[in-house]
Amino acid sequence: MLILWLASFYLLGLGVLILVARDRAHRFLAAFAQTTRANWIESLLRMLVGMAFVVAAPRLAHPLVARSFGLFLAATAMLLVIAPHLHRRFAAPAVASVAPFLPLLGVGSIILAILLALYLF
Repeated sequence: MLILWLASFYLLGLGVLILVARDRAHRFLAAFAQTTRANWIESLLRMLVGMAFVVAAPRLAHPLVARSFGLFLAATAMLLVIAPHLHRRFAAPAVASVAPFLPLLGVGSIILAILLALYLF
């Protein structure tokens, strides 16, 4: 459960960063998948959170949803490791396309953080 709480705090911090330091947040998001190290870190964190959902699922309100989401995160983490070139090719245009909507993404990140925290109670 600690990992899921940390994921909630990450989403909250990301949302606040986006709202108070938009350029810095954009650089942070643009750095994803741009190096082998960044790709591995993202993959490992995604796998960690995914497995945390799977392990915590029996104790959560909707275990099938939590387990399925966790398995989805784990599977996509494996894809990032297997095909980092595809991740790199997808990430740059994706970040560029959401740049005009960063404030909305920030609010959405904060909302997701709150919803995840409420789900964990």
